[in-house]
Amino acid sequence: MQPDDNDRLAPRGTVLLQARCRKSSWHVFPVELGDLSQGGCSIVGSGESFAVGEVVRLTFANLKPIEAQVRWVVEGTAGVEFRAALKARVIDELSAVYGISG
Repeated sequence: MQPDDNDRLAPRGTVLLQARCRKSSWHVFPVELGDLSQGGCSIVGSGESFAVGEVVRLTFANLKPIEAQVRWVVEGTAGVEFRAALKARVIDELSAVYGISG
């Protein structure tokens, strides 16, 4: 079940970013992010399946890997919550480069 916007730390902005997802030291694969906020993002393009509660590490843009926990999965899309929220400055920089729209 997807959360409504009232359950989120910050509103998510629409984006289409390529990322790398790591489930373990040997299991790394490409994904696409569909939206992004300080507190999390959605994974919209992946050939892999996700399970609620699963911990993953995402690498995108020029950021260090970000640890996240899968919070929901619906029809091939997963929502993840970052273990440590991104700073507002990082979201602003990503918005300027990747055109994140709210």
